[in-house]
Amino acid sequence: MNWFKSFIHRLFSTQEGILAVFVAVMLVPDLFLAYTEPYRLSTVLASLLLPGAFYLLWALIARRPGGMMLAALPFMILGAFQLVLLYLFGDSIIAVDMFLNVFTTNVSEATELLGNIYPAIIGVCVLYIPLLVLAVRSLLLKQRLNGRFRAKAALTGCVMALGGCVCLVASKAANPEFGVKYHIFPANVIYNIQLTLERWKLSENYPETSKDFRFDATKRSDSAHREVYVLVIGEASRAANWQLFGYGRPTTPDLAGTDGVVPFSDLLTQANATHKSVPIILSPASAENYSDIYKQKSIISLYKEAGFKTLFISNQVPNRSLIDYFAAEADRRIDISPRENDLITENRYDGDALPHLREAIVSTDSNLLVVIHTYGSHFDYTKRYPASFSRFTPDAVSSVRSSRENLVNAYDNSIAYTDHVLSEIISTLDSADVCSALLYCADHGEDLMDDERDRFLHASPIPTYYQLHIAGLGWFSDRYRESYPYRYEKARANRERPVTTASIFHTMAQIGDIESPYIDSTRSLVSNSFRNLPRMYLTDHAKAVEFFNTGLKEEDFRMLDKHRIEYDKENVKKIKY
Repeated sequence: MNWFKSFIHRLFSTQEGILAVFVAVMLVPDLFLAYTEPYRLSTVLASLLLPGAFYLLWALIARRPGGMMLAALPFMILGAFQLVLLYLFGDSIIAVDMFLNVFTTNVSEATELLGNIYPAIIGVCVLYIPLLVLAVRSLLLKQRLNGRFRAKAALTGCVMALGGCVCLVASKAANPEFGVKYHIFPANVIYNIQLTLERWKLSENYPETSKDFRFDATKRSDSAHREVYVLVIGEASRAANWQLFGYGRPTTPDLAGTDGVVPFSDLLTQANATHKSVPIILSPASAENYSDIYKQKSIISLYKEAGFKTLFISNQVPNRSLIDYFAAEADRRIDISPRENDLITENRYDGDALPHLREAIVSTDSNLLVVIHTYGSHFDYTKRYPASFSRFTPDAVSSVRSSRENLVNAYDNSIAYTDHVLSEIISTLDSADVCSALLYCADHGEDLMDDERDRFLHASPIPTYYQLHIAGLGWFSDRYRESYPYRYEKARANRERPVTTASIFHTMAQIGDIESPYIDSTRSLVSNSFRNLPRMYLTDHAKAVEFFNTGLKEEDFRMLDKHRIEYDKENVKKIKY
């Protein structure tokens, strides 16, 4: 026991010991990633040797390593961020979408999440705060690193770096797609920060790059009645928990009993983060040509060019993303949740959008398009529905690692409330003296600790089945079916066809019977030209890949098969870097 006490004393009371603790703590994220990521042995060794060499040589720059330790604070912050990410998702490095989520979130949303991941927050504090204390202690110690120790340590660092480089070459030879900027922490995170800034700049420049864009849209024909169309964008609503798509619980009883509802059972998202998925829903851009999104406008401008009045209703806070620019195209925008001039929201339910919809229908004489951006099933689920919709209990959620039963109950309650809101919108449209239709599409799905991976939430760099397979449906009024019977019949005929969120823009355009060179009828679910296309997914680095080659695991393929989701079973790749 005495030897252990002596060891601990030397470790924390000498410059050499403090330096060793620094290197060891800084390597903790790399150790976790070496375990969680699909890395071959050469990559594992490289991911430990190279950062270890860097931190060691970094600390040796000064004879009192404390100063260099304090200068490494940005790396500590990245390490803490990485560990929290691993707590949430179980794997993957800090992605571009993670950083963009930070930029596009609001205070209330962030508070909800932070309040529920306190174990991870406590963990990183326990790890890194003592390291900062040791850094200060190093500066206060009279002792300095002696020249002999520094020389030996520097030689060790160089040997580690050389060994890491050899391992890099071996990894590259085994898989040409391997790269330091993709697979070695923290170099990969620094690279992702660079990409984040580039992508943010593209968004900031959107008003300039898109100002001259036109759809050259026209209305092909008119109904005998005024036309009102509603596009509802859901939030984190996975198909697996919808009664309409085979779920065992009565989560969507109202929609299940509504005439004219057409569920789309094989709908996948092209992105699992709101700031990417919603713009794809609203625009003609897709994963395959995502860069076009910065030059083109949205479905709102398309309808405006065709003579419609337009309204954008949002229950999400303006977040300085493309969504805001698209919303600004509308004749009128209504935000129902944020405090005035603030990024803090008042918790408002999606049903609060209904009075605004009703008022718009009554007060508008012309044809009307309404886009409603809901808060749907975004965590914390218990805040997404009134107490009267607490149908599945217990539903108390104390943290992201709460009882799975409670999480699922709360999530299912949020789906049941979405069912109610959509039914009320349909009832409002159906009772109005108009020709009307509705299209609903979730932006992405959600993980609910569904299997042994214990995955939770969404926006992870590698998606899961539950994040990909989303809820989507159409509803067509009696008058719409009379005016455009072929559109309704085609929707019914295509309801089980494999499709992605890239089809929503084109489907919504043709629901309104609008023509434009930018409308692709082969993607429209209400067109007789619809055909099955490769289903692509937009990766964190904005690369389009087939959704089944995004890093899905065995558990995901089992669920794809269970829910009869089409994919190329002969072309599923399993890649180790």
